[in-house]
Amino acid sequence: MAIEQLVTTGEEQETLDFDWGTIVWADSKELTGEDTLTVGKVTIEAGEQNSEHYHPNCDETLYLLSGTLTHTLGDEEVVLEPGDLIHIPEGEPHQGINEGDEDAVAIICYDTGSREFTLVDEDADSE
Repeated sequence: MAIEQLVTTGEEQETLDFDWGTIVWADSKELTGEDTLTVGKVTIEAGEQNSEHYHPNCDETLYLLSGTLTHTLGDEEVVLEPGDLIHIPEGEPHQGINEGDEDAVAIICYDTGSREFTLVDEDADSE
C-alpha cells in the first residue's frame, strides 16, 4: 500500500458536531482502509456531557490533552486531568462529563477500524 493511502489530511478527516461538542475522526477503516484502529479527537464543551454508551466490539483509550473530565466507567467515576489516560474495556458503559469552565479535549483510540457504538439509554442523543 502506498503511503498516501495511509495519511489523512485535515480536509479528509470527518468532523461530527453534537449538542455537547465535536469528534474529528482521523483514522478508521473508512478513512485509510485499515481495520486495526480508529483514532479521533473529541471535544466535550464546558458544562456538557456525552451520552452513556459502550462499544460492543472494541476497547477504547482516552488521553486527555486539556481541560478536566469526569469519566464514568460502570458505577465508578474518576476525574481526569491533562496527561491522564483511561482504558475502557470492550462492552463497559462509560460517559464523559465536563464539569469544568473550559472545553475538555482528548485523543480517543479504538482497537478496530470498524468501531461500534451503542447507547445505554436508547432515547439519548447519539455518540
